[in-house]
Amino acid sequence: MKANRMLSMMVLIAPALAGLEPGDKIQLTLRGVETAEQESVNGTYRVGESGQVRLPLLDRTVAARGLTPEQFARAAEAAYRAEGIYTQPAIEAEVLQGKEQDGAKVISIGGQVRRGGELPFRKAMTVIQALDAAGGRNDFGGRNLLLLRGGKQYCLDFLNLKHKGIRLLPDDSLQVEQKGVLDRWKGSEEAVKPLLEE
Repeated sequence: MKANRMLSMMVLIAPALAGLEPGDKIQLTLRGVETAEQESVNGTYRVGESGQVRLPLLDRTVAARGLTPEQFARAAEAAYRAEGIYTQPAIEAEVLQGKEQDGAKVISIGGQVRRGGELPFRKAMTVIQALDAAGGRNDFGGRNLLLLRGGKQYCLDFLNLKHKGIRLLPDDSLQVEQKGVLDRWKGSEEAVKPLLEE
């Protein structure tokens, strides 16, 4: 009888102790650094199919599969310290459940960037911030950026400072095109004007 009670308690506790798995979403909160720096890291992140999580400013992904949120937070802190980005980061991690997880806002970035994929959306995130979070353009990245928003496509110019400052919205997709022989901007100011007015 006592063994059955222990077994049933273990079954109830097991899900709470289960480690992170691909597809899980984690809410990260950074403390111990300036507010502006916190905003560049705070957000929702998805555990990739490889069991890794890509975090802003880091060159390498952070292993998450099998870790508890607490263990993942310590691993993220260690990664930021190891790369010399923060000396004393204090990170809190929480796994989002059910509707919270499904409702996480993201943007997608791809094409000729160093680390493509989904990024957690942050309020007031700009085109250049999203590109920086993806590691920037790779060696083949051209000046033409395609922004897909609400069924429309806009061609932005990477060399135009105003275009870099365009604020992104949840579910936006940003693609960096490959350089051509002549790397000219293919868009028009008229087409981009509505984005600059937002």
